[in-house]
Amino acid sequence: MGLFNYIKVEQDLPLDDTLKALNHNWRGEEYQTKELEDNVMATYILNDNKLFEEIVEGHREPKSKEELEEDKKIYGKRFSSIWNDKFVVDKKYQKFRNDYTGTFVFGCVVNGETIDSTDFFPDWKAVVVEGIVKELTILPEYTKFSSKDRIENQRKFDEELETHRRKMKCPVYKFYYTYYVQVVEKFSWKAQRLISKVIRGLDWVNWKGIRLLVKILTPR
Repeated sequence: MGLFNYIKVEQDLPLDDTLKALNHNWRGEEYQTKELEDNVMATYILNDNKLFEEIVEGHREPKSKEELEEDKKIYGKRFSSIWNDKFVVDKKYQKFRNDYTGTFVFGCVVNGETIDSTDFFPDWKAVVVEGIVKELTILPEYTKFSSKDRIENQRKFDEELETHRRKMKCPVYKFYYTYYVQVVEKFSWKAQRLISKVIRGLDWVNWKGIRLLVKILTPR
C-alpha cells in the first residue's frame, strides 16, 4: 500500500444519489491521498473551499515503565523494544497553503454493517489554485463490494481470538503457547533474518564483489 497523506474534510462534499441515501457522516470520515505533495503521513484540511495543512510541533521523550509494559502486552516482547520513546505534541495549528497549486484525488472507505450491505470506496477530485479549491467533484466510477466476505472474515477472526484468550486461562495451554509456540516463532523470525542477510551477502559477492575483483586483476 505504501505511504500516503490524510485529508480532513470540514465542508460538504458532492455526493451521488447512492451515497446520499447512506445518510453518512462524511465529515467524520478519514480520507487518504497519494497525490498531494510528498506522502509522509501529513494531514491536510479542506475547509470553506480552502486547503490547509495541519502543522504539528513537538519533541520526543522516553516512555514510562507503565507505557513500556502496556506495549509488551500489545506488541509482544519482540516488537515492543523498538518504540522506547514517544512523540509529545507541543503545538498544533493549521497553515493556509496559498503556495500550493495542483490537482489531487482523495477517497475513503464506507463499510456496510450487515452481510447484505455494500462496502463503498468513493473518490473525489480537487482542483486547487493558490490554496483555493476551484473544483471539487466526485468521480463517477468508484469501487463497491459486498460486505459479506469482510464481515464473515472478521467474525472468524474474533472467534479465534476469543478461543485463544479462553485457552490461555488453562495453565497447560499457556505453558505450551509461551514456551513452545512463541519460542519457535521467535527462532523462525531470527532464522529468516539470518538467511536474508546471507542471501544479500552472496548477492554482493556475486555481483559487486566479483566485478570489483575482475576490475582489479584486469590489466589497464
